[in-house]
Amino acid sequence: MDLELVKKEVSGLVGPGTPGLAAAVYSGGEPLVTAAAGTACLEFGVPIDADTRFDIASASKQFTAACVLLLARDGKLDLDDDVRTHIPELNLAVPVTLRQCLQHTGGLPEWYAVLPLTGHPLSEMTEERLLEVIARLRTTTFEPGTDFTYSNTGYVLAAVTVRRVSGRSLAEFARERLFAPLGMDDTVFRDDASAPLARLAYGYANHGGPPVRADTQESAVGDGGLVTSVRDLAPWFGFLADGRVLGADLRDALLERAVLADGTTLPYAMGLYHHEVAGRRAFGHAGGMHGYLSDLLFLPDDGLGLAVLSNQLQIDPLALNERLVRLLLGAPPEPGQEPGALPLPGHEHWHDPVSDATLEVRAGDDGLEVADVGTFVPGADGRWHGLGDAHLAWLEFSGDTLVVGSLLAARRPVTFVAAPPPDGTPMPDGEWESDELGVRASVRDGVLRIGRTLELPVTPAPAGLWRAEPFTLRLEGGALLVSGGGLRRLRFT
Repeated sequence: MDLELVKKEVSGLVGPGTPGLAAAVYSGGEPLVTAAAGTACLEFGVPIDADTRFDIASASKQFTAACVLLLARDGKLDLDDDVRTHIPELNLAVPVTLRQCLQHTGGLPEWYAVLPLTGHPLSEMTEERLLEVIARLRTTTFEPGTDFTYSNTGYVLAAVTVRRVSGRSLAEFARERLFAPLGMDDTVFRDDASAPLARLAYGYANHGGPPVRADTQESAVGDGGLVTSVRDLAPWFGFLADGRVLGADLRDALLERAVLADGTTLPYAMGLYHHEVAGRRAFGHAGGMHGYLSDLLFLPDDGLGLAVLSNQLQIDPLALNERLVRLLLGAPPEPGQEPGALPLPGHEHWHDPVSDATLEVRAGDDGLEVADVGTFVPGADGRWHGLGDAHLAWLEFSGDTLVVGSLLAARRPVTFVAAPPPDGTPMPDGEWESDELGVRASVRDGVLRIGRTLELPVTPAPAGLWRAEPFTLRLEGGALLVSGGGLRRLRFT
């Protein structure tokens, strides 16, 4: 195993004076090698090293889940408790269990989609303020336990539950019960985004131009918000290997896959998802938020852990971790998809009858152009594979059906059906109200306004719908139904 290959691979990705990344390979709870490149703070030219701390965004979920599992082991709660038992101010009309919160099977609307409808600014969002928004929600996007939809809302409720049950914030509980026993002194849930943190890399957005600051804004944690370094993560990978310090029972509970009511077993467990990398069994979780991307990965058969943490948005941590695995284990590079001769789809316009999402697919010079998604080219497996920002997606056509899949194990394929094209009819003017969210919506002269601040142009969409990016709008029996970004037909009357 040539560990110098890791340093070489990472050092060639970015140069000095640009945002960068840190990476590490672990075995037995120790870092075998660390590598870093780029700058933690462009303003002062501070280089990234193995002790630079990053916001790891959704990769934080495994740590939140571990805290809930510790309380379950203590007998303070049960994973099958209705979350309303611990947070009675929730207005959910049906029971959603803590297990469903942690495994994304509760149908909880995505709070990142709800927030712009309410007009609450993300930069001022605390756990208390966010709970006030979430507590108003009554309807789930599907019957809990019957489907999977990734939702950060369940993990915010998990953090609130930890506070209510233990009497300590998630940050305090995690420090005492997870990080201190493991010796992870530089790892913390950052539940006050205004507080300075030593050696924290600033986040930067760097798509298509010079990098601009894009730091974490909200102080609500649980779904994200963990700050750590590649050096400080080493003991966690030791725990993932064999349950050391915290207990093998806790480790095994984290890896328990979700099972739907119909018996379907999902790849998602508790803040971790099972998949394969270079033909090896693996589990882990990626994260992305504002100016940060991350991926934590463990290969149980090889006893190897890998972490990539970055403060920019142009390097894909998942793809980098896969390349590093192949380098370390001597596996051949992933075979590319040889171009195949595929017929063009017979329809341009498509509609997902479950989520109301729509797609417009047209033949382009380089393949299929999917509006607002990207370019797809034919592959030898009979599917169209995405390029650029769409590289993790694939399309498969069969007559009047389009299946949209992902190379990420946690995302289930979505089936679209052929739909009538937009008929050009503008959306009628009107006013509606959601007593669930306590906000009003109006359409006037082709502009949708919701809440205090949201204004979006409305255009006709396939299947007799309208689009106000990132939302899809439907009129049904006089009601306005809003879908998109983790919402399914939120009703305004």
